[in-house]
Amino acid sequence: MKVNLLEKVTGFFVALSITAVIFVTPVMSQEEDEDAAELGKIEVTGSRLKQTDIETAQPVTVITREQIALSGFATVAEVLQSTPYNSFGSFKETSGYANGQAVVNEISLRGLGSARTLLLLDGRRVSSTGGSGGAASNLNQIPTSIIERVDILRDGASAIYGSDAIAGVINIITRKDYDGMDISVSQGKPNQKGSEYNSASITGGTSNSKGNTFYTIQHYDRKPQYYRDIDYADSAYDYEGFSSYGFPGSFWSDYFGYVADSRCPDVPVGSNADDGTNSSSDYPNSYKWYPFAGAGYGPAYDAMTLCGYDFARDIISIPSAERNSMLMKSSYDLSPDVTMNTVLMISQNEGMSRFAGTPVSPAPTMQADNPNHPLIGMGYNCSALNCKEVDVFIRSVPNGTRDNHITENIQDLRLGFEGIFDILGGANWEVNFQVMNNKINNITMNLVNKTILQGMIDAGELDIFGVHGTTFDELVPLMKKANHTKIYTAEIKSQTADFLMSFDVGELAGGPVGVAMGADYTQTYFEQVNDAASKALLIAGTAGGDNIKADRSRKSAFFEIGLPFTEKLNVNLAGRNDSYSDSAGSNFSPQITFAYKPIDWIMLRGTYSEGFRAAAYNDLYGNASESFPYAIDVKGCQAGIVTCSSRQYRIINTGNKNLKPEYSTSYTFGVVMSPLPTLTIQVGFWHTDFTNLISTNTLQRELNAEAAGQPNDCVRKANGTLDYCTIERNNFEGVEAEGIDFDVSYIIETDNMGRFDIGLNAAKYTKYISQRFSDSPKIEYQGELGLPDLRMNPHLYWGKGDWSAALTGYYMSAQEQEIAGTKYNIGSHFEMGLQVGYQLPWNASLTVGAVNLSNEDPEINGDVYGFEPWDFSLYDSRGRVVYFRYDQSL
Repeated sequence: MKVNLLEKVTGFFVALSITAVIFVTPVMSQEEDEDAAELGKIEVTGSRLKQTDIETAQPVTVITREQIALSGFATVAEVLQSTPYNSFGSFKETSGYANGQAVVNEISLRGLGSARTLLLLDGRRVSSTGGSGGAASNLNQIPTSIIERVDILRDGASAIYGSDAIAGVINIITRKDYDGMDISVSQGKPNQKGSEYNSASITGGTSNSKGNTFYTIQHYDRKPQYYRDIDYADSAYDYEGFSSYGFPGSFWSDYFGYVADSRCPDVPVGSNADDGTNSSSDYPNSYKWYPFAGAGYGPAYDAMTLCGYDFARDIISIPSAERNSMLMKSSYDLSPDVTMNTVLMISQNEGMSRFAGTPVSPAPTMQADNPNHPLIGMGYNCSALNCKEVDVFIRSVPNGTRDNHITENIQDLRLGFEGIFDILGGANWEVNFQVMNNKINNITMNLVNKTILQGMIDAGELDIFGVHGTTFDELVPLMKKANHTKIYTAEIKSQTADFLMSFDVGELAGGPVGVAMGADYTQTYFEQVNDAASKALLIAGTAGGDNIKADRSRKSAFFEIGLPFTEKLNVNLAGRNDSYSDSAGSNFSPQITFAYKPIDWIMLRGTYSEGFRAAAYNDLYGNASESFPYAIDVKGCQAGIVTCSSRQYRIINTGNKNLKPEYSTSYTFGVVMSPLPTLTIQVGFWHTDFTNLISTNTLQRELNAEAAGQPNDCVRKANGTLDYCTIERNNFEGVEAEGIDFDVSYIIETDNMGRFDIGLNAAKYTKYISQRFSDSPKIEYQGELGLPDLRMNPHLYWGKGDWSAALTGYYMSAQEQEIAGTKYNIGSHFEMGLQVGYQLPWNASLTVGAVNLSNEDPEINGDVYGFEPWDFSLYDSRGRVVYFRYDQSL
């Protein structure tokens, strides 16, 4: 019944949106436009009260449509992920992630997590991703062509927008009051092979005194980038990153330790691995490997071999992408006091990612009496000698690469009415209805059914090591009997209704006292379905897990009061109560802000707020899935069991149904100075405390804790080697974070040389302290690998007549971290962008430019990061991207 109701409401909204646009457009064409615009109060991000000043008590960074164009970035994700407030980077679409995440780009303000950064479109929530269980939103659903500006609220705002806004808010403001039509086409080509993109959009609208319509259709496509085509990552060999799961395989024997299949190509160290050539066409990318040689473990270990596999040669670094988006909105005055607003946004994101053939883990076993026992192939008589059980390390290369085909479909439908009540001197009101749906379909090919494979080994059907002369061609069809195609779908639906009323009550010395109050109700449904074998965790090489079907509702009531005590001092009080239908319970989030102007060109401002976030569906019911990230086994290294380098280890990722809500306290203080009309300087301090933080440890932190004798969830085998670590969602003791923002903007107008716009946005992280349990130490992390403590974006824009140019910069500080007594570091990073544009005589413009003009590589440390020797969330592997853009106005 719930699904049927949602479908009916969705169909109604679609029909109403289209009808409204059709109805409004001819009326506008018949009436003359009225130039009745006047400067008055405006809506600002971070408040439900309209303001007269652009600068308010809360720190908001504005990125205009013109600045987005001058940046040279092709997508909203590139624009936002490059800002200094995306402190520690954020998730980017890449291979190796299940549940449709390979088509997802996210934003994490202050490095506090994408689940705590709220993404809005015109002040209202956008769809969260089904693959994340509603924890975060996909930036790829927002086409650049709809944007008028982007507001980045760098402060907690749960009292205004709800519990997801505890780190900050990204508010996409769309274009309106637009007349005409624009066509835009662009193309970009990176220096590194792959990732070439094309983009095209058609944007149009019309407006007059009765209302306006606006529409845009945008297409974007991008080719994949392979690791083998990246100069510094074309082989895992360079970073001691071969996988011990190869083809042909290897085995562990209590008599000999690790032994590679005799058919494994014997490539001298350093000779052929770098360029990917191989002495055997049957076994490409496989190499006999001596991982322990010279490591100081003794002659027995020096002689041990594995058939290593250079999996980097198969993997897609940046997935292919094809995105089609459409937004249609209208606003029409039904009467002098009532306006109807409709919005329809539809997005489809498709992509394909690729990982190497499946490593079968946990390793299958071969019993001592198996007729295909590898010791028989070595000349031993297992009838006379107890050959003992061996562990088999094998990768399903004959089955093919693990290809993920993902489709994400998003619908966002809105209907709203706003007007004025003739009470309280004129009260503004609005009623809104919104229906959203996000569905992910993910098909993963060429996985391995572990049960079938083990059964074939036990039955003597699979002569993995060629003991009886089984050829490669004979082995391929046998391996494919265990082949599996995984089917995963996830869908999250939501229905929201809200009411808001704002009015003035009385007056203080600085002006009228503004009040806003309202309520909203949201119902969400979540469903996740895995195929039966994946659900039973029978499949190797994927993140299988439970099927989930859940729902929750949330009732919220909120208020805001603006108190202009004097013309120089304004104080705002706000509060919001969120009540959930499940174990998340209720929480009240208060906020107080102030803005004080001792003199006209100086503003002192500050905020205090408390935040609350209930666990998302994936936090509570996340998959019991396995994956193989890179880390250094500190305890094993110290014991001499493994080498002290970064290698892949098995982890089990799980949700936690017993999670408690998390809470935050934030405060800011800053100064805004405008000593000249064209010069603005801002300095701001911010601080955030988290308690009951919902998060996970990284594998490296889990291994560090194990080596230090602290609480951990790692399991070792009898011989001391690491079996796996369980990485569970948990309530951590908390995080304390703080920093300083600095922004300057200076505009110079000249008579002969044109207009210059000079600016700098900088964010300095001064403290990032995390504590896992109450009896665990508080550890300060800012400045460590992956956590740069300083990011800066300078820019210089110039325009004169028909010409324009832009020079942009992106700086990230150096990072250093000590692991197992060894210090690892990467250097600081700086990229520049350059663009030149010309306005053509026929109402068109041509723009050419380059992102990463000097073709800087990411900052690399393969000892820590492994075969992908850079932090993918922070750096871009494409190198210089040369682009052009043509815009035509009609």
